[in-house]
Amino acid sequence: MHAVLHEYRLDTPVEMIQVNTEEEALHTRFLGSPSIRINGVDVEKSARDNTEYGLTCRIYQTPNGPDGSMTMDTLREAISEAISARGE
Repeated sequence: MHAVLHEYRLDTPVEMIQVNTEEEALHTRFLGSPSIRINGVDVEKSARDNTEYGLTCRIYQTPNGPDGSMTMDTLREAISEAISARGE
């Protein structure tokens, strides 16, 4: 993740949040581990309307990610989207 931020010349802090209980999962809208959000928006577009929160393993539905892992391309796309949204 830090390498992709560096590609975009972003010196942005990465906040890691530990979710330990089902209550915390519901409160934080946790879709499973690992979940990555940029400005509160999930990096996986197809998961943004998902409401199945809980303490689970996250499986990403992304192209070129046959093992269910989040891809760097997905992260790059989400960073580009966030940059565009703030007008840069």
